[in-house]
Amino acid sequence: MMRLLKYDWKRNATTLLGALAVLLIVQVLITVTGSIRHWEPGIMMILSMLAYGSASVLLLVVTCKNFASNIKAYHRRLLPVRSVWSIASSLFLACATLLVLSILMLAHAWLYWRMSGLPWEALHLSELPIWYYVANALLAAWQFIFLMITIFFAITVSRSVTKKGSVWIGILVFFVLHYLLGWMNHLLFGTEDLWIGPAATIQFGNETSVNISPGEYVFAWGGLAFELVIAALIVYATAYLIDRKVEV
Repeated sequence: MMRLLKYDWKRNATTLLGALAVLLIVQVLITVTGSIRHWEPGIMMILSMLAYGSASVLLLVVTCKNFASNIKAYHRRLLPVRSVWSIASSLFLACATLLVLSILMLAHAWLYWRMSGLPWEALHLSELPIWYYVANALLAAWQFIFLMITIFFAITVSRSVTKKGSVWIGILVFFVLHYLLGWMNHLLFGTEDLWIGPAATIQFGNETSVNISPGEYVFAWGGLAFELVIAALIVYATAYLIDRKVEV
């Protein structure tokens, strides 16, 4: 898999690093302009989140395009590796890029909070145990991985169809798959979400604060186990379609 990952990185490094540079420039412009024009903290944060959201969308597009090209590439088929490693390579690249983007976003949030001069007590972070934050981070990572797995499956289905409109078939498969999984989760476990309850309340004004209400959260372990099983089946089906149905 490392050979595949090295090839994927060389192929997409220019796009990813260029997007990172543009993101940094945009964030600097937002901070400098907001400081000069005395914007409200909420406006600056919204603009920053929009910039990070745009970078995340670009990450998603690059990853999907990379995977779609890999499963149709003749030279990739000649490598003595299983198709599942091609899936893992694209997934690992997406996760690594998302991790860098998340670290950058957290560092920016920390710097923004320091520059605002607000006390750390306004975050109310000590009201919940450490496992709460660890569980949130792991759950967010898993949701991203599961999303990418289903997108890869939809792309593979669309590449397996040789008729016109194959792209629309893949899009339909993606939405139908998520609808069915949500319906089955609700039928089996009574909810479609793995984490039930509000995450945080952010208040801007004279006294900016971030409040987290404790004791209102339920983690659906059954739903997580169900998604793990479904994810394994989807990966197996994707590898099978790449080997048997996708034409080079």
